[in-house]
Amino acid sequence: MSRLFKVSMFTMVLVFLLACSLVTNPINDVKNTASTAQAIVTDVSNLATTIPFSTLEALPSEIAQIGNYFDPQGTPVSEWNGIPIMPQATAGQEFDANNYSFKFTGTAKEASDFYNSNLGNAGWSPMVTTSDEQGALLVYSQGDKFLTVTVTSVDDGIVVWMAFTQ
Repeated sequence: MSRLFKVSMFTMVLVFLLACSLVTNPINDVKNTASTAQAIVTDVSNLATTIPFSTLEALPSEIAQIGNYFDPQGTPVSEWNGIPIMPQATAGQEFDANNYSFKFTGTAKEASDFYNSNLGNAGWSPMVTTSDEQGALLVYSQGDKFLTVTVTSVDDGIVVWMAFTQ
């Protein structure tokens, strides 16, 4: 074999390997990001269902407020900050201008599907959408506004917690 042939073969193999890594690395990055987001949803779900509320009540009021997000009280509204609330909501509570949560009887998938459909139709762009049977983490943007929808299973149904930032 001539030296030119060997160099050209080596160059072609090198280009092939580089091209393969350029294709597979972004795919692996997406898989890793999805796995990380799913782990976060699972951890939040586990945290929400394993920490006794009495422990949360002993913490400073700002941290204790988080525990209340998973046990909303009161009559749910049909819309909050222009964001629709699921019609199946059984209890709901606004904690401040940026946080609202509600309970409903159904599945995490139903909540995820509801918000993916309704927020997309309302002009919100999905940034992160990950879900499983136990919960979901959905992050949307609209201009300079961001909305995080956390869906988690609790003993008596599903809780949806929405955090709004501008």
